[in-house]
Amino acid sequence: MGKIILGAVLTAMAVFGWEAVSWTALGWHQNGFRAFRDESKVAEVIKANVTSGHGIYLLPAMGEAPKIATAEEKKAFEEAQQKAMKNGPYVYAIVRPGKSDYSMGMNLTLSFIRCLVCALLIAALLSQTALFYPARIAFVAAAGLFAGLAADLPMWIWFENPGRDAVVNIADHLIAWVIGGAVLGIFVGKDPVAER
Repeated sequence: MGKIILGAVLTAMAVFGWEAVSWTALGWHQNGFRAFRDESKVAEVIKANVTSGHGIYLLPAMGEAPKIATAEEKKAFEEAQQKAMKNGPYVYAIVRPGKSDYSMGMNLTLSFIRCLVCALLIAALLSQTALFYPARIAFVAAAGLFAGLAADLPMWIWFENPGRDAVVNIADHLIAWVIGGAVLGIFVGKDPVAER
């Protein structure tokens, strides 16, 4: 158990370190970010039109026709929504309309805790395997690839996240957990033993 915990802590440090480099030094995430032409005007419109504070907002908001609407009104409502979705603009955004108690220290702490929980989970799985060291790295890397496919690909499929950003995010998960696997594989897992 001690080796699993030590391996998970060192793995979390390695993954956390990679993520710091990935987000602050490489610039490959930020290269996909876009800016509005007149941010102050867009900010005014957002502040004036938020309906319930901090949250995820969609434009067009895909709702349901009023319950008292006739069949023709419901059909017209649905057609108008489909037209708005097709013609744009389309926005999927996390909106915070006012001030925040943003803390880089708290965010870094939470990020490290997330890395540690992930490392403990994959360490528990890896401890049940009998794999040579390169295969242990591949096992952990596959978990990173799974995380990217499960978390980032749906954003491309359903919310129009640009393909370039989906690829970068998935690659980031994969690289992080190749590095994590290289560390974790030293401490966790057993070499296969041939039976006679």
